[in-house]
Amino acid sequence: MIKKILVWSHRWLTLLLLPLFALIIVTGAILSFAPMIKDASSGPEAQEPVEVERLLQVLARVDPQARSRALEFEEPGIALVEFSRQGQREWHAFQMETGQRLEERAIGADFFHTVQHLHKHLLLDLDIVVDIATYLMVLVIIVGPLLSWPRLRHTLVGWHTVLGWVGFPLVFMVSATGVMMALSLGTPQFPAVDRDQGHMPMAQAIERAVQEGGLTHVRDARRMQTAAVAINGQAGGEAVAFVVTRDHVTQVGRYPGLVTELHEGTWAGGWSGALNLLASALLMVLMLTGLVSWGRRGLQSRRRTGDADADILVAWASQTGTAARLAQATTEALRDGGARVMGASLAGLDASELKAFRRVYLIASTAGDGQVPEPARSFLKALEGANLKGVRFAVLALGDSSYTHFCAGGLTLRDALRQAGAEECLPLVRVDREPAEPWTRWLQDVGEDVGVTPGAVEAPRGDQPVTLTLKRRQQLNDPDDPVTHEVWSLDWRSAEPLTFRPGDLLLVAPGEGEPGRPYSIGSSSEVDPRRLLLTVALTTRQDAKGNDCWGKASGLLCRGLKEGDTLDATLRPHPDFNPPEDPARPMIMIAAGCGIAPFVGFLEEQAQGLRSGPAWLIFGNRKRAGDYFHGERLERWRAEGVLTRLDAVFSRDPDGGGYVQDLMRAQAPSLWEWLHARNAVLYACGNAKTLGEGVRKALGEVLMEQGGLAPEEAQARLRQWEAEGRLCLDLID
Repeated sequence: MIKKILVWSHRWLTLLLLPLFALIIVTGAILSFAPMIKDASSGPEAQEPVEVERLLQVLARVDPQARSRALEFEEPGIALVEFSRQGQREWHAFQMETGQRLEERAIGADFFHTVQHLHKHLLLDLDIVVDIATYLMVLVIIVGPLLSWPRLRHTLVGWHTVLGWVGFPLVFMVSATGVMMALSLGTPQFPAVDRDQGHMPMAQAIERAVQEGGLTHVRDARRMQTAAVAINGQAGGEAVAFVVTRDHVTQVGRYPGLVTELHEGTWAGGWSGALNLLASALLMVLMLTGLVSWGRRGLQSRRRTGDADADILVAWASQTGTAARLAQATTEALRDGGARVMGASLAGLDASELKAFRRVYLIASTAGDGQVPEPARSFLKALEGANLKGVRFAVLALGDSSYTHFCAGGLTLRDALRQAGAEECLPLVRVDREPAEPWTRWLQDVGEDVGVTPGAVEAPRGDQPVTLTLKRRQQLNDPDDPVTHEVWSLDWRSAEPLTFRPGDLLLVAPGEGEPGRPYSIGSSSEVDPRRLLLTVALTTRQDAKGNDCWGKASGLLCRGLKEGDTLDATLRPHPDFNPPEDPARPMIMIAAGCGIAPFVGFLEEQAQGLRSGPAWLIFGNRKRAGDYFHGERLERWRAEGVLTRLDAVFSRDPDGGGYVQDLMRAQAPSLWEWLHARNAVLYACGNAKTLGEGVRKALGEVLMEQGGLAPEEAQARLRQWEAEGRLCLDLID
């Protein structure tokens, strides 16, 4: 709850007060140049203060009309005097012995005075508005580092976090001193000044300080609030400071005081001004990177990218992310060659949209036992009865020849397009496992077909062979309960550091030449680059003789290997099912049974401070006592605030809550609030026929009930969310 409030305040205070924050920061940055310009245009500061009698003689010569606003002194024997003439401020240098004017100092006094008035009062004496904005800005600055530990990730949010931590001391110092000035903390306590009394002449103020305060020497003097003069000097051999009005001579601490000098960057001349400029620049960068990061939350369309006026479509049907990465690389290469291209997932396309493009290039993988990938099944169904006459298309089909139905997903989509009236512009290309070389050749053919030379784009990073050692295996279900399914947590170690995210896949081939079965990784290389965690259910199958036996890959993992054994496997990126790119973005995770596998890694990143956004887990299984997989960790994370919400339902327990889709319906208002108002990403992992269909149906009902959408509109909204990466499904047939 506390973290939720902090995230809300950090984000929304910045957004709501963005113009005011920006004005304060930019004007502060401009004012930082004042001490730097002054240093560059001034001589060495006088080592000793000037005797009062001598100073009064100088003022009588150089300021007979009493227009001076400030006095400073340089070596050797030079007085700097700021004058105000017809509203303009100017600095002049005088030889103190003769009163001779030496030069005008071009230090922009009038310009900086206007900027300062804007910085402090918004040019309208709105001090209270600036003060409140400063308080809230300090709150935002303090909250920022509390939301996430600094970990260098080459993302916009990663740099935002690191810069926030690195620059915190500097930006906090500049901002906090502004608050202290507003609250008169650590600054001289000035007497009340009646501005209606008119301006106080500099010479008269010095004389009164001599008479009533014993002033003997002056180091500098400056008019403040029109009717008062602040004087730094000596009295009785001691350093003193006076504020002189027509009614009072008040001794104060050193003017303007350390707090003010820290805030204005004048405590060390040009060097301190440069530090303040750096602080302003850091604040501006943090504000902009935070704003852009927030903007991306509302404009995330990672699965539909490219040119709005595109006449070329590159679409993909991806199960584990390989087809999506190849399609995005194809889009980039064709755009670099001069084509107008759009890239999109079939999950977010209507069949009728294909008619708008002169060419459609489709990259499709195969799922399960020869099916079209789950995200493309709605599109495939929509092709039934569609009229796509005139559409020209080509298919790159991805597969593994060790499976019975090699490249069946791409073949199915090709046949459906042809039945709808579309015509092939290039022959279908089948890819066996590693796609880099055949994709490169296919891309050249596509370029010739389009009439461009594709740009030099590297093939996306593909599968990576790895060798792992089983360090720990733990049975997660109750072996004495026959109702539960046998499930194991397998903790692996790699001798070499690896790069992977939760939700990426480990492909395990049970034998020589057999295809690898994908298992979701439940750990993160950003936490430990050598540790991979799997959650694996032991499955059964029938052999050639009709006898029941263990699944080949799951039998190897759950029964065939023991601690200390090694495994040669393949690491495959699955970016479409990684945690949100924006670590502050809310996420909802829905898991049934072993579908919890990737989410353990999602939450491990959250627990290590790599994520700061709210996290809601909905978990369902049969029995709490028998198969609440990773239950102790999940409950601990809820108690520690890593999980914002944890809802667990168990279908075989009395009053266990039923199934996850039942809980989704019961929590419809909260789900709608997270998805609609908070822009959460929803992930679901589990069986396609049970969890997948149940989640889709329940979400549709939530959209109709809470959002007031018609059934067709609700389904269209789900397709849109899936295309935008807001609805991420990792389902197993």
